[in-house]
Amino acid sequence: MMVIRSKLIQSAVLAVLGGGAAVSSAHAGEVTFQNSLRACVTITDVKISTQANLVLASTNIQMRKSIAECRCLSAVANYTSSVDAGGVRDVLQSGSIVLLSGGAKTFVLASDPTSVANKRVQVTLSCAGPL
Repeated sequence: MMVIRSKLIQSAVLAVLGGGAAVSSAHAGEVTFQNSLRACVTITDVKISTQANLVLASTNIQMRKSIAECRCLSAVANYTSSVDAGGVRDVLQSGSIVLLSGGAKTFVLASDPTSVANKRVQVTLSCAGPL
């Protein structure tokens, strides 16, 4: 399990694609990755940002070996971000990410910055089903 503590999530709304940004901020607790593929995939350099109202986790993925060697049926992994809501996991976002090679990968954690403000975000990474 990898825990990234973030005292501040920077919130940026892009005026135009690739252009300047107006910046505000929202406080967050921490982002925790529960990586069931850790024997094959290492997640490092996690940076949290907000762009066009999406909360993003930009990461660096290091492939130790193919995720097929971690019993995945394809090179696609699923991820889900969630927060604790009164003792119940509240799913914020889920998606798929191709893990053919390492490098920069971005996970969408939430579509509304207020949903993660002052909360612990948990991201689970696992094999996708057969394609």
